[in-house]
Amino acid sequence: MTDVPNLNTPQSIHRVDHSDEDLSRQLRGAAGRKQAPWPYEELLVRHWRPVFEYAELCTVPGAAAGVLAAAAFTRVFVDTLRLAGPTAAWRPELLATVHRVAADWAQDPRRGACLHPDLRSRYGHAGARPSIPENRRLAYQAFQRLVEPARCLLWHVEVDAEGVEVPTALLGLAPETAAIRLESSRALFRQACVAAHRDLAPDETCLRFSRLLEVSVQRGGTHLVPDLQHHIASCTHCRYAAEQLDHAGDHLGLLIAEAVLIWGARPYLAWRPARRTPPEHHATGGYGQRLGTHRGPPSGRFNAGAPDSAPPLSA
Repeated sequence: MTDVPNLNTPQSIHRVDHSDEDLSRQLRGAAGRKQAPWPYEELLVRHWRPVFEYAELCTVPGAAAGVLAAAAFTRVFVDTLRLAGPTAAWRPELLATVHRVAADWAQDPRRGACLHPDLRSRYGHAGARPSIPENRRLAYQAFQRLVEPARCLLWHVEVDAEGVEVPTALLGLAPETAAIRLESSRALFRQACVAAHRDLAPDETCLRFSRLLEVSVQRGGTHLVPDLQHHIASCTHCRYAAEQLDHAGDHLGLLIAEAVLIWGARPYLAWRPARRTPPEHHATGGYGQRLGTHRGPPSGRFNAGAPDSAPPLSA
């Protein structure tokens, strides 16, 4: 495997010869043929640590986090071979897949016992599936409407709090281009939130207040006109919209994380290396008890297998 810097740290990022999109193309081009292990290993090196750490949030202390993380990678690799996986936005797709795999595990008593108690109770009955919370529907739709490079930039900078040089390397961009695209991505996300507010508006009154709501939130939202104040007080949709249009400070990263992950977004954010030291685990023991030997990707060659062959782990 090519000597590639670890993109899971806030340290300076050096040259990366292949973008995540290049690796995706290599995986897609290998469908139906004997596959070289390098693209799989490369993607594992780049994304394993945060995926594993989110899997730790979703499981009880023990070895299950590594199995859950590897199962999520396997599912996304197989989706990519079927031309349905990510191209440039690997990190958010892998993390969301951890949650989806955990929901599947909850249906099985043996695997469900490995999950965080809240996930077991949430998904451990027939028909229970992950769903976007009502107060994050706009952010979710807005994020999904963005092209994948924009999603990559926003996730790594706003959610994982990494320097722009990290997604710059992952996307194979020139630094000056990445900075411009990051600002554009933020603006496009806001526009997509406004569009989603209109698309999901329950009645004409919400549509009439849409532009006024957007401008008021951008100005700080401290002095809303009386008619808008009255409407927000009685309309859940617009009240949630006002909160999702507020992208000040760290709120943009929280919005995107809660929309994509659905569960465990705040502790995931708190544990990003660029933010602060690991907090106490919110239900099943301290993080420090659970880390150490499992933070790196699985050793050896990772054979994801073609869609018609047996993957290394059941996803």
